[in-house]
Amino acid sequence: MTTRRRSLRASLVTVLACLTLWSGSGHGATAADVRAEADRIMNLNSADFARHPHVDPFDWSNDGCTWWPDGIFGPACAMHDFGYRNYGHHGRLNLSPTQTIKDWIDERFWHEMRNLCFVHHSEGSLGRSACLGEAKVMYDGLHEYHLADSAFF
Repeated sequence: MTTRRRSLRASLVTVLACLTLWSGSGHGATAADVRAEADRIMNLNSADFARHPHVDPFDWSNDGCTWWPDGIFGPACAMHDFGYRNYGHHGRLNLSPTQTIKDWIDERFWHEMRNLCFVHHSEGSLGRSACLGEAKVMYDGLHEYHLADSAFF
């Protein structure tokens, strides 16, 4: 099966699963269903996350990498925003505003930025080293900023 065909098939399966989850039998999704779907979405890689349909009831808004140029990290930043807006206190869902979940979302961000460096830059290149350094600065800055503002999440 070609990569394009697999991608189209995966997208169709995702859309159908989302429609089933949200429409159900007219009763709507349970809180456990919504949380399970949010967890599944957060466990996608950033490329699949970027292609995922923006379905309700989730908040898909994002500001990219906030004060940092998005560059190749835009999909990872959007995923991070999705996590904060749907799991944290400041979203309408409030799925799990705990320190453990915040740490998991931040680690997903770090992991996805690193993966983007590996995808976009060849092994041993200065570009990859610079990219990994930039990812580390972004992650450390995020971590330090949020430690100073514990109410953020």
